[in-house]
Amino acid sequence: MAVVLVVRTSILFVTDWGWCGVVASLRGIVQVVLPQCSQEQVRKQLGNPEGSVSRLAEETAQQIQEYLCRRRRRFTVPVDLEPISDFARHILEACMQIPYGETISYSGLARRAGKEGAGRATGQALAANPVPILVPCHRVVCADGNLGGFSGGLDIKRRLLELEGGWPLYLADSA
Repeated sequence: MAVVLVVRTSILFVTDWGWCGVVASLRGIVQVVLPQCSQEQVRKQLGNPEGSVSRLAEETAQQIQEYLCRRRRRFTVPVDLEPISDFARHILEACMQIPYGETISYSGLARRAGKEGAGRATGQALAANPVPILVPCHRVVCADGNLGGFSGGLDIKRRLLELEGGWPLYLADSA
């Protein structure tokens, strides 16, 4: 019988937007907790974070802080999308290609991912995105210009779009 050892490290950090958290595996980042009012809220979402901190978790925290202060537009840390379905992985990988400051509709993202007609399923895949900001699901909106949904709440989604200059909305796939 094979023994599988899962090594994960985490870090909690404070930004101008609030407390955030990151969990890293040996392959990449597996979870990002969006800004919260308190350290306890982040701990609860991380589910008992471990005490050790990896270089990758520290680097990711630094890059997220830079992004939230408008000093970074692109992330260079790896993400670990291993535990999700193939469909969701295709959607999240296509989402990572949406440029900073641009938005696209759910159906437009489904098309880019080679999943024509799967706009609703695309929304469900994005709702389960374990690494928001790194996989910028906040850049995906409804075709009619409404914000749609966001796991961190619509206020955070709007703030992230404003930060990037993508609000008010211009849909890249509407032309």
